[in-house]
Amino acid sequence: MWYYTFLCERDEEIMKNSKINNWKLERAKEIVKLLHTGVKNEDGEVREFNVLDYYRIINISPKTLYEGTAADLRKVYSDSEVREFHSFVLRSLNDAKLTIKAIMEVKHVVVINDEQREITDSEKTDVISYLKSNKLPLTANVYAIALRSYLDGKLSLEDGKTLVKNK
Repeated sequence: MWYYTFLCERDEEIMKNSKINNWKLERAKEIVKLLHTGVKNEDGEVREFNVLDYYRIINISPKTLYEGTAADLRKVYSDSEVREFHSFVLRSLNDAKLTIKAIMEVKHVVVINDEQREITDSEKTDVISYLKSNKLPLTANVYAIALRSYLDGKLSLEDGKTLVKNK
């Protein structure tokens, strides 16, 4: 009897893992497609897929997703498309981790409407809060993309707050 119970529990675990792996594979397919086609903005322009887009789709490291799905992706996509995903993963591995202290201590100047201005502590805090509340990693690329999106008015916080529209 204990052996039957063990088999049932093992089968349930296998089914659960199979569903998770299928879900990961579907997310990986979506990412490969977006890496190839780009992301269409609200205004209809197509832009390059970035790491912030990635983490909006799935909240596991690109390396983990790639390693778990690469063999299955090769069955569906061309070598060049899978290599493009692999290149994206390699770039993400080089994305430096940041600390809140480091962000707050650095003077960050941006150009908005042909004028330079310093990013305020409040703006930095807002972007950090967005990343935290969405369980996004605090890395150089993720922070930079989120900050630029926030400054462009294309990233809203939990309370709906946006910053500046550069139009």
